[in-house]
Amino acid sequence: MPFGAFAWLVRGTVWMAGVGTLTLLLASGATWRLDTALYDQHLRYWPYAPGNDLVIVAIDSKSLNAVGRWPWPRSVHARLVDRLAAAGVRAIGMDVTMPAADTGQPENDHLLAQAMRREGKVVMPMFAESADLGGPIEEMLPIPALAEQAAAIGHVDVAKDPDGLVRGAYLRAGLGRAYWPALALALYGLGQPAAQAQRPLPGMRDPSPDDASPYLWKRDNYVLLRYAGTAGRFGRVSYSDVLDGSAPAALLKGRSVLVGATAEGMGDIIQTPISAMPGVEYQANIYESLRRGLLVTPLGFLGQFLLGSGMLALPLLLYGLPGFRRAWRAALAAVVLILALDLCLLRIGYLWWPPAGCVLVIGAGLAGWHLFVRRAAAGADAAEQA
Repeated sequence: MPFGAFAWLVRGTVWMAGVGTLTLLLASGATWRLDTALYDQHLRYWPYAPGNDLVIVAIDSKSLNAVGRWPWPRSVHARLVDRLAAAGVRAIGMDVTMPAADTGQPENDHLLAQAMRREGKVVMPMFAESADLGGPIEEMLPIPALAEQAAAIGHVDVAKDPDGLVRGAYLRAGLGRAYWPALALALYGLGQPAAQAQRPLPGMRDPSPDDASPYLWKRDNYVLLRYAGTAGRFGRVSYSDVLDGSAPAALLKGRSVLVGATAEGMGDIIQTPISAMPGVEYQANIYESLRRGLLVTPLGFLGQFLLGSGMLALPLLLYGLPGFRRAWRAALAAVVLILALDLCLLRIGYLWWPPAGCVLVIGAGLAGWHLFVRRAAAGADAAEQA
């Protein structure tokens, strides 16, 4: 066999070994922490200034002092909805769950339902939980009186990673099938034309079939979030200021509103790679990312495999070219190109390709190559001395 053909045969064999190693790394998730550390580090230097399309009506300490201890009567929420409607808001997203009726004052449920009917564009939240420890998961919807008057219902499920941080969101979720939109998605959809609202959603799809089990909580269309920054980046107005009419009208008119808790020790606190933030601000980040097209879609297994396999051929193609007569130069150039491509995909295409597996395989291949060369040289020296 000619030397050139043999050299390419060796390179092909090395490439296939690298692809096999990469496949094992992808299947096992062994590089997940390295990849997420890289994404988190990049995220800290990729903030943006939110627009003025959304404002948070905050259930803050000032409101608690003014209105009283939580939970408040639903007649208070009814007054808020009426105030927001009078201010001319576009739509209202309530990040306050109400799965049980007010048995003490049932008339308050009626007052809130009537206020929602008058407004016409109120999104209510739902969530999933197990009623009994170890029991089946149930969908916790708003009480029927409120659900009937809601313009939409959205889930408030939080996409928590194994390390406890929240890097993304599931745009759809549901029991047995992912049919509920995220609260922020439902709110955003109310202000959009029907044609735009029906466009396919971004995000990584759930590969399991919809009929896998009617008792499983299904989540779909997973996206990574480009957070606007640390907590407090979105416009806020105190709940009590809206109630008493002191909130500036310009802060509310024509905008979408998210109502939720921000007071310390109240509500859910989301731990993100950037900072801790209240759940309502997490929803605000989803909303703003939807509005501005900033959602990042992570590549699935097949996409990572195909792109990674192609990138593993880079050092083998570069090796031997002018300037790349040494293996370490070809490997270094390949790693730089991989990281540059990863950055371009993220910043321009809003696609996340975890590159750590490729980089580790190239590094391991370079170490193996140097070991092979040293052993070959030692063998040649021993043969000459013999």
